[in-house]
Amino acid sequence: MNPGGLLTWAFLVKSGSTVVHSEADIVGWGKGMTNNRGEMLALLAAMRWLLTIPGAERRPVIIHSDSDLIVRQCSGTCGCRDETLLGILGLIEKAKQAYRKHVTFHWISRDRNKEADALSRTPYKGKEAVLEVLKKHKMDIQFDGDDMSW
Repeated sequence: MNPGGLLTWAFLVKSGSTVVHSEADIVGWGKGMTNNRGEMLALLAAMRWLLTIPGAERRPVIIHSDSDLIVRQCSGTCGCRDETLLGILGLIEKAKQAYRKHVTFHWISRDRNKEADALSRTPYKGKEAVLEVLKKHKMDIQFDGDDMSW
């Protein structure tokens, strides 16, 4: 469900066809959980991971996403009015500046993003029964950023 369903995010870092790094996490369930928020949190987590690379080893990167809106917002070609997304967008921009190498955001079709989509489903594997209870009782749950792996 979007909005209001389960929110997870994931990203993979590739060099050619080799996966160098991957992460996935669960954000929450219910109110405030949207696809756009998940896409931005994945980009923020990827940017934070990039900042762990020693400065001398950093190279320009291309970040691929199947969300045209998020690509345009992170590239600065489209505005954003959602306060939550604006906050995340600001953190992405700060991370981009701190990386000190060229970061490009590029849209790809959903069929070219199957690995990341599959990875985004892993945080709730085995937790389906808990999610059914939340859904049945119309409960909202959100984990704060300290609970996230980054």
